[in-house]
Amino acid sequence: MEMLRLEFDLQHHLVLSRKNPSDHAIIRLILSTLATAEEIANLSKGDLKSHGRRYSVQLFGEKRRVSPLDEETFRIISAIQEEKPFKLSEKDIDEIVSKYSPKDKKYTAKSLRKAMITFLNDSALFEFRVESLKSKELEDFMNDFNPLFSGIWLEEEGLRDFVLNYSELNRISDPKVIAEETGIEESFVASTLGSGKSIFFLARKYNSEKFIS
Repeated sequence: MEMLRLEFDLQHHLVLSRKNPSDHAIIRLILSTLATAEEIANLSKGDLKSHGRRYSVQLFGEKRRVSPLDEETFRIISAIQEEKPFKLSEKDIDEIVSKYSPKDKKYTAKSLRKAMITFLNDSALFEFRVESLKSKELEDFMNDFNPLFSGIWLEEEGLRDFVLNYSELNRISDPKVIAEETGIEESFVASTLGSGKSIFFLARKYNSEKFIS
């Protein structure tokens, strides 16, 4: 249950931030590259690199590092006109992250990054720390396990799961309200609510952690 809730929280930031392209780019940078607030504030568009269909970004924080980057995040940041896309303080970035957090749990850039690291480490089939991976190993891992690289969290199936979970966790059954709060089309929300039940609903119904273990 704990990891499913963690995944919901991460997806929550990703889905709701789509209403604002600049905010969405910041959320995506954290989830795609594990960027810190300092690294985001220091980013220049010249730090983005493309290698055919592969993308990377130089990040400058406590030290310089190079991270793989998913294609959609590369596209969104490249479309921002300013050379320095995010002229923001670390406090400003924390406020942006908090704005898209679930109603019952507020995140900062640091805690969202930590949550994504926990999610990625748990996703692997063997024990290791994603922060310790370098270069090609990190790129291969992100392609295999990071939902931003596959796009699944914003694809139809991923959004259907999100709508069901959002409805259950927030105790909202009105498609119009969910659509307004999430930015997901109302007709899609309505059809989704009539198609099944959230895993959180089923866990509550059977009052069992084992149900989803």
